[in-house]
Amino acid sequence: MALFSLAMPKTMRERIDAWIASRNPPSRERILLHHRRLYILPTRFGYLFGIMLVLLFLAAINYQNSMAFVLTFMLTALGIISLWQTHKNLLDLEVELQSPRPVFNGEACELLLRFKHRNKSFRYAVGVQYAGQPPAYIGIEPRGKAQALLKIPTRKRGQFKPKGLTVFTRYPTGLFHAWGWLKFDTPILIYPKPLSGVSLQETMVEQHDGKTTTSTIEGDDFAGLREHRKGESLRHISWKAYAQGKGLLTKTFQGHARPSLWIDWYQIQDGPLESKLSHMTALAILAENENQDYGVKLPGLTIEQNSGTAHKIACLYAIATFRQADFNQEFDPDE
Repeated sequence: MALFSLAMPKTMRERIDAWIASRNPPSRERILLHHRRLYILPTRFGYLFGIMLVLLFLAAINYQNSMAFVLTFMLTALGIISLWQTHKNLLDLEVELQSPRPVFNGEACELLLRFKHRNKSFRYAVGVQYAGQPPAYIGIEPRGKAQALLKIPTRKRGQFKPKGLTVFTRYPTGLFHAWGWLKFDTPILIYPKPLSGVSLQETMVEQHDGKTTTSTIEGDDFAGLREHRKGESLRHISWKAYAQGKGLLTKTFQGHARPSLWIDWYQIQDGPLESKLSHMTALAILAENENQDYGVKLPGLTIEQNSGTAHKIACLYAIATFRQADFNQEFDPDE
C-alpha cells in the first residue's frame, strides 16, 4: 500500500506500513484523526520546491540581492503555511465504516465511509483509498457530514477483514501529502457466485407418502367425514350428522403439504469445490424464492430445514465459509 507519492524501496515502504499499523489497532467504532494518527511528508513537487528554495537562497547570498532574499523568505513562508493547512485539512475528522452488505463473488463490495467534524472550517479535497484501488474524493462543510463510497472488486468467496484504508489530502498547494491510516474490525462476507441454469431436482424434494396433499381437520377444501377421535376439538364435529343419528363424526379438509428439500453436498454432481458451492448457493436462493423449506448438508455441518431471511443468511454463510481456515485474512481485491 503506497502511503504517499514518493518512490522508495518496497521493503522500506512495508516497514513504514507495519510501523503505522502497530500504532493504529483495528476498531469497530468511529475513528478520530487526531495528531497521533496523522502523518505528513512533502510530495515530489514539494521536494523540488525545497531544492528550489535552497538554490534561490544561495543565489541571494552570492549576489547580495535583497529582492532575492525577499522572494526566498516569502516562498518559505508559503511552504510553512501550506504545511500547516494540509495537516489541518484532516485534523479532527471522524470516520466511520458502515458494515458492508454481503455480496456474491464477482460483484463489487461497497465500502461506505461516513465523515464528520465539529470545526468551523471547510475541508476540501479529502481523499480515501483502499489497497491501491481508485480513490474517492469528498468535501466537508463546516461542522458538516459527508459520505464516500468505495466499490472494490471481489475475486474470492469467504469472510474477510478489511485492509487498512488511507484518508489523505494535498490541499491547498500540493506541496505536502498528509494522510491517516484507518483499520476497521468489520467483517466482509462474499458468497459464492450462484451457478446459472440451476433447477430444484425432484430427488431433493421430500414427499409425504408419495402425495402432495394430506387430509387434516384444518384446511381449505372439505374432504369428508370420519369417526371422531378422543381429544379432538368439538368445534370440528358435524352436528348435522349427529342430529341424523350417525354418531360423532369429524369434518376433514384437504390441505396441501408444502414440499421441503435438502441441499446435500453429496447429491451435487462431482466437480471442482467452488463449482459445487456455487451450485448449492443457487439452490438455496431458488428454494427461498419458491417459499420452500430447505436445509443444507455439508461435510461436518448440517443446517436443519426451515425458510425465511434469517435461515437463508445462515445457509449462505455456511456455504461461503466452507473449508475456510483463516477468518482473519484481509480482503485483497488483487487476489
